[in-house]
Amino acid sequence: METFKELRNQEVKKLFLVVWPPLGEEKELDIDISFGFVFPQNPDRLCVITTDKEDMWTPCLRFEGIPTKVYSWSSFASRMNAWMKSECESDLETEYYEVTDIQEFSNIIASKIQSIEFVGLKNNPEPFGVKVVFDNDYILSTPISDGNTVETSQFNRNDNLLNFERMGTLDIKSFESLN
Repeated sequence: METFKELRNQEVKKLFLVVWPPLGEEKELDIDISFGFVFPQNPDRLCVITTDKEDMWTPCLRFEGIPTKVYSWSSFASRMNAWMKSECESDLETEYYEVTDIQEFSNIIASKIQSIEFVGLKNNPEPFGVKVVFDNDYILSTPISDGNTVETSQFNRNDNLLNFERMGTLDIKSFESLN
């Protein structure tokens, strides 16, 4: 969790959706999707908030280079639909969608990360999700059976937290309270 500390007060220069194609999946909530940030001080590095693939529970940060193959936002819905219906002819590989100039994400772009909150269950010290808070929006990243899902105030509102509420009482802690 300590690696999340470097996100505080960072300003988002570019924003990407990082998607593993949902081949044959039935619901939007089953799409493995994460956010990738580019910050001004590291313009050649993509910082991806996702779920650790080892335990499929713990939030983690992954750093990689800026993708060279980027899809347009206008193709996102149709590509996800085609993958879900197993109609897409592309190779199965991570897809990147730059959403920097898209209205749904305008409250995130050029905004500073105000705080980091970890979402878990009471009586379980290990958080399962992370909430990145901006002045006028948020990104919630939580695990799903095949990876990770995200939501903001205007995107992908699938209420994944309801699945965890069935397991117990949710507990949200600020990064500072964990130290």
